[in-house]
Amino acid sequence: MYVLVKKEYICEKGKKSTLVVMDTSTEIKPGATMILGFAGIGLLGPIVANTLIDQISDIQEIGFITSEYLPPISVFYDGVLKHPFRLYYSPQSNIIVGIAEVPFQVSTAYNDLSKTINNWALSEDIRANEIVIFQGIPQRDIIDDYPVYYAAEKDLVERLESFGIKKVEKGIIVGPEATVLNEALSNRLKAYALFTPVLEIPTPEAGAAIIEILNKIYNLNIDTSKLIEEGKIIKKKMLELAEKAQQYQQAQQQLPDSGQPRKEYTQYYQ
Repeated sequence: MYVLVKKEYICEKGKKSTLVVMDTSTEIKPGATMILGFAGIGLLGPIVANTLIDQISDIQEIGFITSEYLPPISVFYDGVLKHPFRLYYSPQSNIIVGIAEVPFQVSTAYNDLSKTINNWALSEDIRANEIVIFQGIPQRDIIDDYPVYYAAEKDLVERLESFGIKKVEKGIIVGPEATVLNEALSNRLKAYALFTPVLEIPTPEAGAAIIEILNKIYNLNIDTSKLIEEGKIIKKKMLELAEKAQQYQQAQQQLPDSGQPRKEYTQYYQ
Protein backbone atom coordinates (compact mmCIF):
# COMPACT_ATOMS: atom_id res chain seq x y z
CA MET A 1 0.00 0.00 0.00
CA TYR A 2 1.34 3.42 -0.98
CA VAL A 3 0.69 6.60 0.98
CA LEU A 4 0.79 9.95 -0.81
CA VAL A 5 2.73 12.58 1.11
CA LYS A 6 1.60 16.14 0.53
CA LYS A 7 4.02 19.06 0.53
CA GLU A 8 3.01 20.31 3.95
CA TYR A 9 5.70 19.62 6.51
CA ILE A 10 7.87 22.18 8.27
CA CYS A 11 11.45 20.98 7.97
CA GLU A 12 13.94 21.06 10.82
CA LYS A 13 16.51 23.85 10.90
CA GLY A 14 20.12 23.14 10.11
CA LYS A 15 22.38 22.07 12.98
CA LYS A 16 25.27 24.35 12.00
CA SER A 17 23.40 27.48 10.88
CA THR A 18 21.08 29.98 12.56
CA LEU A 19 18.76 32.67 11.25
CA VAL A 20 18.62 35.75 13.48
CA VAL A 21 15.79 38.30 13.16
CA MET A 22 16.88 41.64 14.65
CA ASP A 23 13.81 43.70 13.75
CA THR A 24 10.88 41.92 15.38
CA SER A 25 8.66 44.99 14.98
CA THR A 26 8.26 44.37 11.24
CA GLU A 27 5.50 41.86 10.55
CA ILE A 28 6.03 39.76 7.44
CA LYS A 29 2.75 39.24 5.65
CA PRO A 30 1.71 35.70 4.68
CA GLY A 31 2.44 34.66 1.11
CA ALA A 32 5.80 36.45 0.84
CA THR A 33 8.27 35.70 -1.94
CA MET A 34 11.84 34.99 -0.85
CA ILE A 35 14.50 36.03 -3.38
CA LEU A 36 17.95 34.60 -2.63
CA GLY A 37 21.18 35.88 -4.18
CA PHE A 38 24.24 33.68 -3.63
CA ALA A 39 27.80 34.57 -4.57
CA GLY A 40 28.21 32.37 -7.65
CA ILE A 41 29.77 32.71 -11.09
CA GLY A 42 29.29 36.15 -12.60
CA LEU A 43 28.21 37.36 -9.14
CA LEU A 44 24.68 37.23 -10.51
CA GLY A 45 23.02 36.73 -7.11
CA PRO A 46 24.66 39.67 -5.28
CA ILE A 47 24.22 41.97 -8.30
CA VAL A 48 20.48 41.28 -8.45
CA ALA A 49 19.97 41.33 -4.67
CA ASN A 50 21.96 44.53 -4.11
CA THR A 51 20.06 46.32 -6.87
CA LEU A 52 16.72 45.32 -5.34
CA ILE A 53 17.91 46.45 -1.90
CA ASP A 54 19.09 49.79 -3.29
CA GLN A 55 15.91 50.59 -5.21
CA ILE A 56 12.91 49.13 -3.37
CA SER A 57 11.88 52.19 -1.40
CA ASP A 58 10.50 50.57 1.76
CA ILE A 59 12.90 47.65 2.06
CA GLN A 60 14.77 47.33 5.34
CA GLU A 61 17.26 44.97 6.91
CA ILE A 62 15.52 42.58 9.31
CA GLY A 63 18.15 39.99 10.13
CA PHE A 64 21.00 37.76 9.08
CA ILE A 65 22.11 34.14 8.83
CA THR A 66 25.15 32.76 10.61
CA SER A 67 26.90 29.45 10.08
CA GLU A 68 29.93 27.62 11.41
CA TYR A 69 30.89 27.10 7.76
CA LEU A 70 31.11 30.77 6.83
CA PRO A 71 34.67 31.72 5.80
CA PRO A 72 36.70 34.18 7.93
CA ILE A 73 35.63 37.20 5.89
CA SER A 74 34.02 40.46 7.03
CA VAL A 75 32.03 42.79 4.78
CA PHE A 76 31.70 46.55 5.18
CA TYR A 77 30.14 49.43 3.25
CA ASP A 78 31.27 53.03 3.78
CA GLY A 79 33.20 51.83 6.82
CA VAL A 80 30.15 50.14 8.38
CA LEU A 81 30.47 46.41 9.08
CA LYS A 82 27.73 44.15 7.71
CA HIS A 83 26.91 40.50 8.12
CA PRO A 84 27.99 38.60 4.97
CA PHE A 85 24.54 36.93 4.71
CA ARG A 86 21.79 39.46 5.32
CA LEU A 87 17.98 39.46 5.09
CA TYR A 88 15.77 42.36 3.99
CA TYR A 89 12.00 42.77 3.73
CA SER A 90 9.68 45.05 1.76
CA PRO A 91 6.12 45.19 3.21
CA GLN A 92 4.79 46.93 0.10
CA SER A 93 6.06 44.28 -2.31
CA ASN A 94 5.88 41.47 0.29
CA ILE A 95 9.34 40.37 -0.82
CA ILE A 96 12.16 39.02 1.34
CA VAL A 97 15.63 39.47 -0.16
CA GLY A 98 18.53 37.37 1.08
CA ILE A 99 22.05 38.23 -0.02
CA ALA A 100 25.09 36.03 0.60
CA GLU A 101 28.17 37.98 -0.44
CA VAL A 102 30.74 35.29 0.36
CA PRO A 103 30.81 31.60 -0.59
CA PHE A 104 30.79 29.02 2.17
CA GLN A 105 34.00 27.10 2.93
CA VAL A 106 32.64 23.65 2.08
CA SER A 107 29.91 22.72 -0.35
CA THR A 108 28.15 20.44 2.15
CA ALA A 109 27.46 23.52 4.29
CA TYR A 110 24.68 24.48 1.91
CA ASN A 111 22.63 21.40 2.79
CA ASP A 112 22.54 22.59 6.39
CA LEU A 113 21.89 26.18 5.33
CA SER A 114 18.95 25.28 3.09
CA LYS A 115 17.19 23.56 5.98
CA THR A 116 17.49 26.69 8.11
CA ILE A 117 16.21 28.94 5.31
CA ASN A 118 13.26 26.71 4.44
CA ASN A 119 12.41 26.14 8.10
CA TRP A 120 12.18 29.89 8.69
CA ALA A 121 10.23 30.57 5.49
CA LEU A 122 7.70 27.89 6.40
CA SER A 123 7.31 28.91 10.05
CA GLU A 124 4.08 30.36 11.40
CA ASP A 125 5.73 33.76 11.75
CA ILE A 126 6.58 33.94 8.04
CA ARG A 127 4.39 31.57 5.97
CA ALA A 128 6.17 32.45 2.74
CA ASN A 129 4.76 31.25 -0.57
CA GLU A 130 7.75 30.82 -2.89
CA ILE A 131 11.52 30.94 -3.20
CA VAL A 132 13.40 32.31 -6.22
CA ILE A 133 17.08 31.74 -6.99
CA PHE A 134 19.35 32.67 -9.92
CA GLN A 135 22.22 30.91 -11.59
CA GLY A 136 24.52 32.01 -14.39
CA ILE A 137 25.25 29.96 -17.49
CA PRO A 138 29.03 30.42 -17.91
CA GLN A 139 30.26 31.64 -21.30
CA ARG A 140 33.84 32.17 -22.45
CA ASP A 141 33.27 34.61 -25.31
CA ILE A 142 31.79 38.10 -25.34
CA ILE A 143 28.03 37.96 -24.66
CA ASP A 144 25.76 40.10 -26.82
CA ASP A 145 22.40 38.80 -25.68
CA TYR A 146 21.06 37.79 -22.27
CA PRO A 147 17.98 35.57 -22.68
CA VAL A 148 16.43 34.41 -19.41
CA TYR A 149 15.36 30.80 -18.89
CA TYR A 150 13.55 29.05 -16.06
CA ALA A 151 13.40 25.70 -14.28
CA ALA A 152 10.45 25.40 -11.94
CA GLU A 153 8.05 23.21 -10.10
CA LYS A 154 5.25 22.00 -12.35
CA ASP A 155 2.64 24.26 -10.76
CA LEU A 156 4.64 27.37 -11.75
CA VAL A 157 5.30 26.55 -15.41
CA GLU A 158 2.21 28.16 -16.90
CA ARG A 159 2.66 31.32 -14.85
CA LEU A 160 6.33 31.76 -15.82
CA GLU A 161 5.68 31.11 -19.50
CA SER A 162 2.98 33.77 -19.48
CA PHE A 163 5.81 36.28 -18.96
CA GLY A 164 7.63 35.04 -22.04
CA ILE A 165 10.37 33.16 -20.18
CA LYS A 166 11.73 30.10 -21.94
CA LYS A 167 12.25 26.81 -20.13
CA VAL A 168 15.50 24.91 -19.86
CA GLU A 169 14.78 21.53 -21.44
CA LYS A 170 17.26 19.51 -19.39
CA GLY A 171 20.19 20.19 -17.09
CA ILE A 172 21.49 20.30 -13.56
CA ILE A 173 21.72 23.00 -10.91
CA VAL A 174 24.67 22.93 -8.55
CA GLY A 175 25.75 24.74 -5.40
CA PRO A 176 23.66 26.46 -2.73
CA GLU A 177 20.84 27.16 -5.16
CA ALA A 178 20.37 23.43 -5.72
CA THR A 179 20.11 22.62 -2.02
CA VAL A 180 17.49 25.33 -1.46
CA LEU A 181 15.43 24.10 -4.41
CA ASN A 182 15.70 20.44 -3.37
CA GLU A 183 14.50 21.25 0.13
CA ALA A 184 11.59 23.29 -1.26
CA LEU A 185 10.58 20.39 -3.51
CA SER A 186 9.78 18.43 -0.35
CA ASN A 187 7.61 21.03 1.37
CA ARG A 188 4.75 23.40 0.54
CA LEU A 189 6.99 26.20 -0.73
CA LYS A 190 6.95 26.79 -4.48
CA ALA A 191 10.38 27.26 -6.00
CA TYR A 192 11.94 28.18 -9.31
CA ALA A 193 15.27 29.18 -10.79
CA LEU A 194 16.11 31.80 -13.41
CA PHE A 195 19.15 31.41 -15.66
CA THR A 196 21.00 33.73 -18.02
CA PRO A 197 24.49 33.72 -19.61
CA VAL A 198 27.35 35.16 -17.53
CA LEU A 199 31.09 35.64 -17.81
CA GLU A 200 33.56 34.35 -15.25
CA ILE A 201 33.77 37.92 -13.94
CA PRO A 202 30.97 40.17 -12.60
CA THR A 203 28.32 40.46 -15.32
CA PRO A 204 25.99 43.43 -14.60
CA GLU A 205 24.05 43.04 -17.86
CA ALA A 206 23.05 39.52 -16.81
CA GLY A 207 21.75 40.96 -13.55
CA ALA A 208 19.77 43.53 -15.52
CA ALA A 209 18.15 40.78 -17.61
CA ILE A 210 17.05 38.90 -14.48
CA ILE A 211 15.72 42.07 -12.85
CA GLU A 212 13.63 42.94 -15.92
CA ILE A 213 11.90 39.58 -15.49
CA LEU A 214 11.38 40.18 -11.77
CA ASN A 215 9.89 43.57 -12.63
CA LYS A 216 7.25 41.83 -14.73
CA ILE A 217 6.47 39.00 -12.32
CA TYR A 218 6.28 41.06 -9.12
CA ASN A 219 5.20 44.45 -10.51
CA LEU A 220 8.45 46.12 -9.50
CA ASN A 221 9.93 49.22 -11.08
CA ILE A 222 13.66 48.60 -10.74
CA ASP A 223 15.85 50.70 -13.05
CA THR A 224 18.48 48.55 -14.82
CA SER A 225 20.12 51.27 -16.96
CA LYS A 226 23.13 51.60 -14.64
CA LEU A 227 23.78 47.86 -14.75
CA ILE A 228 23.58 47.86 -18.55
CA GLU A 229 26.08 50.74 -18.78
CA GLU A 230 28.45 48.96 -16.38
CA GLY A 231 28.18 45.85 -18.54
CA LYS A 232 29.05 47.83 -21.67
CA ILE A 233 32.16 49.22 -19.97
CA ILE A 234 33.30 45.73 -18.96
CA LYS A 235 32.63 44.44 -22.48
CA LYS A 236 34.61 47.32 -24.01
CA LYS A 237 37.59 46.59 -21.77
CA MET A 238 37.44 42.89 -22.64
CA LEU A 239 37.38 43.68 -26.36
CA GLU A 240 40.36 46.02 -25.94
CA LEU A 241 42.30 43.34 -24.08
CA ALA A 242 41.43 40.75 -26.74
CA GLU A 243 42.57 43.12 -29.51
CA LYS A 244 45.87 43.86 -27.73
CA ALA A 245 46.46 40.17 -27.11
CA GLN A 246 45.89 39.49 -30.82
CA GLN A 247 48.31 42.29 -31.77
CA TYR A 248 50.90 40.78 -29.43
CA GLN A 249 50.52 37.35 -31.02
CA GLN A 250 50.84 38.82 -34.51
CA ALA A 251 53.98 40.72 -33.49
CA GLN A 252 55.49 37.54 -32.06
CA GLN A 253 54.84 35.67 -35.30
CA GLN A 254 56.63 38.38 -37.31
CA LEU A 255 59.83 38.21 -35.23
CA PRO A 256 62.77 36.52 -37.01
CA ASP A 257 63.58 33.02 -35.80
CA SER A 258 66.89 33.20 -33.93
CA GLY A 259 67.05 29.46 -33.48
CA GLN A 260 66.69 29.94 -29.74
CA PRO A 261 63.58 28.79 -27.92
CA ARG A 262 61.20 31.70 -27.31
CA LYS A 263 59.99 32.63 -23.89
CA GLU A 264 56.33 31.77 -23.52
CA TYR A 265 53.78 34.54 -23.05
CA THR A 266 52.85 34.43 -19.37
CA GLN A 267 51.14 37.69 -18.46
CA TYR A 268 49.70 40.74 -20.16
CA TYR A 269 50.01 44.21 -18.66
CA GLN A 270 47.56 46.89 -19.71
